[in-house]
Amino acid sequence: MTLPSDPPGSSGKSPSRTSRPRRGLLIGGVTALLLVAAWVGSTVYAAGQAEATTTKAATTLDNMLRSNHLGSVERHTFVRGLTESTDDMYIVLGKRTDAYRLHLRNRIQHGPLPGLRQVGQAAVDTEIIWDAPIQAALDKAFGGRKPVVHTLIGLNGGTDTTIQIPAGQYTEGSNTASWQALAGQFQTSSAGRGMSGGLTWPGATIGSGQDTAELKNIRYTVDQQPYLKSLSQGKSSLSVASLKLPANMGQLDDLTLATTTAANSQNLESHTQLSAASVSAAGTTYRDLKFKLSATSLNSAALEELAEMMQKPEYQQALSNVSAQGSTQQSIATLQKLLNDLIPPLQKLLAGNPLLSVDEVSVQMPQGQLKVALGAAIVDGGSIDLKTLLGQGNLAAGTSNPALFSLLGNLKLSADIAGNQAAIAGLLNSSGDKTATGIAQSIDPMVQQGMITRKGDLLSTHLEFGKGGASINGKPVPLQ
Repeated sequence: MTLPSDPPGSSGKSPSRTSRPRRGLLIGGVTALLLVAAWVGSTVYAAGQAEATTTKAATTLDNMLRSNHLGSVERHTFVRGLTESTDDMYIVLGKRTDAYRLHLRNRIQHGPLPGLRQVGQAAVDTEIIWDAPIQAALDKAFGGRKPVVHTLIGLNGGTDTTIQIPAGQYTEGSNTASWQALAGQFQTSSAGRGMSGGLTWPGATIGSGQDTAELKNIRYTVDQQPYLKSLSQGKSSLSVASLKLPANMGQLDDLTLATTTAANSQNLESHTQLSAASVSAAGTTYRDLKFKLSATSLNSAALEELAEMMQKPEYQQALSNVSAQGSTQQSIATLQKLLNDLIPPLQKLLAGNPLLSVDEVSVQMPQGQLKVALGAAIVDGGSIDLKTLLGQGNLAAGTSNPALFSLLGNLKLSADIAGNQAAIAGLLNSSGDKTATGIAQSIDPMVQQGMITRKGDLLSTHLEFGKGGASINGKPVPLQ
């Protein structure tokens, strides 16, 4: 179902009967939209000036939507009263010819006793206002109950946001969508750089019979604290007990995603771990999946400068313009100016020789276990001349930029591969690539040449590429 072409409150044609199936999809997206509403609501009044803060929030959201080609903030208004103000944001999602429009409203009660509930600076109630047919469907689905996004702002500018989405059910034709209640609580400080809290959602089902999709037990927690002026450090985690796709298309069990960011001397480090007990697809089950990613030796001062620049409204607007214009001469010129401003902190970041590594990718396949570790490090980063690399002519040249090849001398790439021979051969053969298939058929000769080490049925090798050339298991490999 499409929403009216005009903002809520204006006249528009009623949706046709053929567009009704889209209403179910829209209801399924209410949770995500309410989380966006919670973010907008929690930013209101956080800086002590509601109108300036909501305008900044609207601009940030608009730039984010435009730069990702998701839509835009079509209109934003703020009406300030003596004890209560109203902030309205009209958002377009999708293309103009087939777009959803929604109205996001914040009702702000001013302190010192906002709503007579708690001493503070303000209380904000956030809601999404739909057109009449969609609102009627939502009211029916939620059994007359209303989602709640309520934010209290303290005297110090910190916020405490409560999110509650009622359990409900919606039936359309032979398909039924049902979901359990979602509950969340988040506290913020330092204009949102400090955040703690979490949410839980027991799950949802949609479909009928074998064509039913089921999601169980989602939990999210976050605990981050301010670090320097624009950066934060801390940890977050997301877990999903199970996800079952319809028609036996696949299933995921015990998924966990955890990220930790922390200072280490003058650097900032980030570590991410993803794991799953099992993943089933196309009749095959993969077990004990693990993925570990780390970014280290990231100069904190350089990251701080980059963060401050990228948060400036004029920078966000310029990025949005570049995204909208495409690869035109004007957009390249705009991008050139942005990059020129970023060169000093980027140069400082490269001088610290940052390291990005996939510490582990492992999976238990039906043929056996497979493990892979990858690394990409900057070597002698202080010698990289970004002014030349990102010069006007080189930038316009894109991938044909000859200066890009100069970076190869400052890169060190490595890979460690270990696993059961049947698992490795099966993976190479399934890729469909002729080179990979050739390697799968040449494993035994490569073992004899010392390029692969064999211990029983376990194979392992180490690949390296850098300024000194390339090698496999320590043996030089010609690049020409």
